[in-house]
Order: sequence, then structure tokens, then C-alpha cells
Amino acid sequence: MVKRLATKTLYRGRVAKLMLDTFRKESGLVYKRETIHHPPSVVILPLINKNELLLISQFRHAINKEILEIPAGTSEPGESMLACAKRELAEETGYTASKWTRLIDFYPAPGISTERMTLFVAEKLRPLSKRIAMDVDESIVTAVTPIRKAVQMVQKGKIIDAKSIIGILWGLNLIRWK
Repeated sequence: MVKRLATKTLYRGRVAKLMLDTFRKESGLVYKRETIHHPPSVVILPLINKNELLLISQFRHAINKEILEIPAGTSEPGESMLACAKRELAEETGYTASKWTRLIDFYPAPGISTERMTLFVAEKLRPLSKRIAMDVDESIVTAVTPIRKAVQMVQKGKIIDAKSIIGILWGLNLIRWK
């Protein structure tokens, strides 16, 4: 059994906090771990039709590069995961969906972060009549992509983030066997 002895806030940012926790194991060993406390978030598998999905390309500061991924975003305080998914799809892609399915919840980096992601499939997409403003630090380009090509991009290491890999491979697998 592991017991948390103390928690200290090292940094409080716009979205996340960096905490330093002190733990004690049953053996008596005391150790410290840094943890990023992050609000729940969503990841969306936006299906244009049975053969195509919508990818986005955006710059990711932590890895200093632009990458292809599926839309995602952080929930606002008190916001439901479905409301968050609808908002993020509209903001990041300019699309809305009339059919939503919640698939799974997962932790993308449980060794360092408390963030829990909820994967949704968005179907029956249609473009919004007026584009919703993106966050000021976002610059996103959308790309309608054949599903087969998206899967190959994961296999070839061209789609590299965990949430998109899970969304594309696991999400499509779950849909196929519904």
C-alpha cells in the first residue's frame, strides 16, 4: 500500500498545475513524484462517411512541431464531456455532427498526468454556416482523409500522438464490431 504524505503546488498555469507529492510505501521508503493536474478532456473521431475521416494539422509547442491528429480539447469547469466534444469539433474543424457516440475513457499519460480523455465518434458531419473562433494560440488546418490512409499513417509513424492513435485504431475497431 502506498500512502500520500504531502502535496505541494509547484506551478499553477492557465490549464494545468504541477504538483510535488511525497509518498511512503509499506516498506517505509519515502519518495517524491511530480504530477501534472489537468482537467478532463475529449478526443473526437470525426467520420465524414464510412470511408473518410477528418484530421487536423496543428503546431504542438511541447514537441516543437506540427503534427496530424484528430480533434481534441480540454473541458471547461462544469462542462459535460459531450458538450466539450461538440464545442471542440466546431472550434477546431468548423463542423458539427448530429450523431455522437461515447466510446471509452482513458489516461494518455498516467505516469505523469491526471488527465482523463473521453473518446467520442462524431457522425453525420456538416460544415457550420459560420466558423467559430479558435483559441488565439491555435492555427489548425483540416484534411478530409481516407480511413485506410489514416490507419496506414499510424502504422508508418506519420500520426504520432497517443490520443489520435487510440482514436483511429481503437475507435474504428469498436465501431466495426458494434
